[in-house]
Amino acid sequence: MKTKLIALAAILVVLFALGFRVVHPAAGLQSAMGSAQSSIVVFKSSSNYAVGHKVVIEVAGQGKQTGIVKSASDGSVDVDTLSAFVRVKNDDVMGKLIVVIPFFGTILGIVGL
Repeated sequence: MKTKLIALAAILVVLFALGFRVVHPAAGLQSAMGSAQSSIVVFKSSSNYAVGHKVVIEVAGQGKQTGIVKSASDGSVDVDTLSAFVRVKNDDVMGKLIVVIPFFGTILGIVGL
């Protein structure tokens, strides 16, 4: 059991070093399994965004959100978050969405994360 925990910790450290992150979004796209608020998303840091990429963004005063890039330029990205169409600076795009893990966000919401 101890070896498995050490191996899991080592895998998580390597994934973190490669740019993978986990976040509980406050709003954004919903899937067939539920809303963004009831999910946890895994994303990878990136600096290149193109039309159609699913991304995680930080919107001032509204928290982290998931959305789809509708247009991208050198300094900003236009993202459709389902509830709004927002323009954010490239620095506010946290990364490309990799996977959505449904239901675990509800548990995090209960404990206030």
